[in-house]
Amino acid sequence: MQTIKPPYIDSHAHLDMLTHRGLQLEEVLKDAFDNGLEGIIAIACADKNGQFEQGIAPARMHRRIWSAAGVHPHAASIYNDTVAATLRTALIDANAVALGEIGLDYHYNYSEPKAQRQAFIAQINLARELNLPVVIHTRNADDDTISILKGEGVQELGGVIHCFSSGETLAREALDMGLYLSFSGIVTFPKSTDVQDVVRWAPENRILCETDSPFLSPAPHRGKINIPGQVQFVTQKVAALRNSDLMALATTVWENTRRCFKLPVKEK
Repeated sequence: MQTIKPPYIDSHAHLDMLTHRGLQLEEVLKDAFDNGLEGIIAIACADKNGQFEQGIAPARMHRRIWSAAGVHPHAASIYNDTVAATLRTALIDANAVALGEIGLDYHYNYSEPKAQRQAFIAQINLARELNLPVVIHTRNADDDTISILKGEGVQELGGVIHCFSSGETLAREALDMGLYLSFSGIVTFPKSTDVQDVVRWAPENRILCETDSPFLSPAPHRGKINIPGQVQFVTQKVAALRNSDLMALATTVWENTRRCFKLPVKEK
């Protein structure tokens, strides 16, 4: 008798970056889908030329992959009217389900904070124009992130704090704005106690799971290239922290992801 597998879904993966690391994407996806993965949100970040096609391409070929696109805060300095127009076209042509990832990253400051804030606000406005939820990246920038999200009325759009790596303050502010919290392999790291605490009390109907592939491989695969199929380890850890049944938790996460992104059903 065939064993029923939990319906895992990866709410955030950079599939184009897997090929850059020498992996065969078709093999990675076949293995993932054969082992219980039901869907992936493929995140297309602007390349150095302000283009998005490589990141969007997988969603054009697979019915269980949907796309999102945006200018990451690391690349905020390239954001201008031309890139904005290219992004707008890419989102429409790809039937994207979200705009992102966008936000603030004051850890590396590869782009100046002012440029990051300007690109963040501009892209929220574009998301409003296109009626899309937003995928938010924030690192060492909780206060400014909260201020911009509130000031720009993100609660009207919806979206998710991806790869949640902060603590209670940001989590509660995001939840109050109607946003979802997406947990990555970080939740499996022993020292990530603040994130684990948030997992324990966050409303179950606001939790998503992701890999952020190819980054942040969960235990027991730390140090290796992360792939979408490893979202199972994230989901299993979230279930364990909440003392939840894995099948029930995975099903709820799948339903949350579908609701967050208003996922359309693709034809087979």
